[in-house]
Amino acid sequence: MAQKQLSMKEIAQLAGVSVATVSHVVNNVGRFSEDTRKRVQDVIDQYGYVTNQSAKTLRQAQSRSIGMIVPDISNDFFSKIAYHVERTLAAQGYSVFVCNSGNDPQRERDYFHSLASKQADGIICISGLRELTDDIVTRGIPVVCIDRMPQSDLAIPHVGTDDERGAYLATSALIDRDCKNILTISSFTADYDRNDRLTGYMHALADHGLPLRREYMAYVTGQRPSMDEAQDIVAGMIDAGMPLDGIFATSDHSAAGALRAVQAAGLNVPGDIKIVGYDDSIYSKLTTPQITTVQRHPELMAQEGCKALLDLIAGRTPAMETVAPVELVRRRSC
Repeated sequence: MAQKQLSMKEIAQLAGVSVATVSHVVNNVGRFSEDTRKRVQDVIDQYGYVTNQSAKTLRQAQSRSIGMIVPDISNDFFSKIAYHVERTLAAQGYSVFVCNSGNDPQRERDYFHSLASKQADGIICISGLRELTDDIVTRGIPVVCIDRMPQSDLAIPHVGTDDERGAYLATSALIDRDCKNILTISSFTADYDRNDRLTGYMHALADHGLPLRREYMAYVTGQRPSMDEAQDIVAGMIDAGMPLDGIFATSDHSAAGALRAVQAAGLNVPGDIKIVGYDDSIYSKLTTPQITTVQRHPELMAQEGCKALLDLIAGRTPAMETVAPVELVRRRSC
């Protein structure tokens, strides 16, 4: 259970300072020593204290505002979800504040606390955290996770897709085109360790009697654009002379980078190497040839996530697990 939030007076007593000093530290105004700041901050961190930035909001039942945390707003799939979340909730009279965590776990935690301090009525999150605990989800604020689902003892509804099945379909499509040396390019997230797409790739290989080879499992780190990283990975394999006739990239960004590397090496897609991406984003349609990919229905995911959150806000019991369908979209790359 979450600890009861302390008042500013109680924080002051525990830190051995005045209420005014606590206010100065919380609002980062006035003069105080680093030791004082640390004592106050230690108490705040221990008890999960968040500031109340709107007395008016406190007097009202709801703020009519929703926070949405996304890992990368420049990602076409995530931005589609955010767009449809905003449209759906705006129709219900809510304002949506979109927070871009940049795949930074600490920034995501900070956004949870910031949205709680602003008295948001709820949060929709595409999380990059390994675990959501009651020191992150403070004051009982309603939360719904879309796409990724961190471990949690809290009752948090989740709207996702069967990514294991999606990856299985993608890998099987390559195998059905006689590919036997299939590279997979996955995304590495610093704090989130689930990888259902990699599991689907592994199961497809096993079911078709192909060996699992670690040298054919690559990752983009997120330190540079995934398109550039994927291009370098594929170029390195081609330059090294490794047999390669199929590529399954777990995002269309990476698939587009892989395509660029294959073509730069003077090879043909799909003649020499076949490629399948994931998400059916705009990037799969802008290349030549267009990329075979997996559709995940971001509009449906957004609508179901909003429905679950509105149920929580209204005191109704939402569906705790909603799975949107996945399907292979065949284009020219495979």
